[in-house]
Amino acid sequence: MPEQLEPHQKARLTALETTVRDGLRDFRRTGQALSEIRDNEFFRAGYDSFEAYLQDRWGFTPPQAGRLMEAADVAKVLDPLGIQPRNEAQARTFKAAAKIVTELEPEQQRVVAQLVEGVMPQPTEGDDTPPWELPAAEVRIMASVVKKLDADATVYHPENGREVPMGTLSAPERYEVIRTHVDQKTQAYREKQEAKANAPKPENVNWGDWVLNYAAQNLGPGQRLELVVEPDGSGASRAVARVVDGNTGEILASGGGAVTLKKAALNLAAEVRG
Repeated sequence: MPEQLEPHQKARLTALETTVRDGLRDFRRTGQALSEIRDNEFFRAGYDSFEAYLQDRWGFTPPQAGRLMEAADVAKVLDPLGIQPRNEAQARTFKAAAKIVTELEPEQQRVVAQLVEGVMPQPTEGDDTPPWELPAAEVRIMASVVKKLDADATVYHPENGREVPMGTLSAPERYEVIRTHVDQKTQAYREKQEAKANAPKPENVNWGDWVLNYAAQNLGPGQRLELVVEPDGSGASRAVARVVDGNTGEILASGGGAVTLKKAALNLAAEVRG
């Protein structure tokens, strides 16, 4: 049954619902208001559950509201770093980075903010280019390096190259060590992404058509293409596609084993193509 709220709770609910109603285009304000309504159970004024409140009052499903609240939480963590996601979807790409940031000490968080500031281009007067955006993965790299290089970590002194505990360095020296590590890992990440983008796209092969076309065009007299499914000994099955000489039983070509007929056929296709 719905419950009566205290006057101050009722007043706060009214304020929060005004925020949700007026801020439906602002995921931060909306998500934060919904979180407070949920956490304080203000929905009890008219509903038995938060889910019923979401659906009836705002037309939200629980997953929709969950994404808004999650995005708002992430944006709250990112704001002190100087990062302001444009929308809910972009904010949620920073979820992994934000989680690491929340595990850092305040001083470490300030180092991450300094790293972010250090890679931001300085705006020029009259510059009308689109807002600069930092990839979420690179923020995660920054936070991960800062977390890993704590006071007990052994690092190379930035001036003499000797191995020393991180905690024995001055603040500027610690920052230089961290920045160097971040630059190295970021460069490696970018190279990996570039290689992935430039890699040849896998051919989209319809495995059923390939099997029939290959059999029609490439098999000689007495040869056949088989799709064999056998138990693998663990309670599951294993499929293999192969070309067999029907007269001698000799296996002329065979693809690698797979857990689906499609993958088995595609393995054979890769094998016969060399």
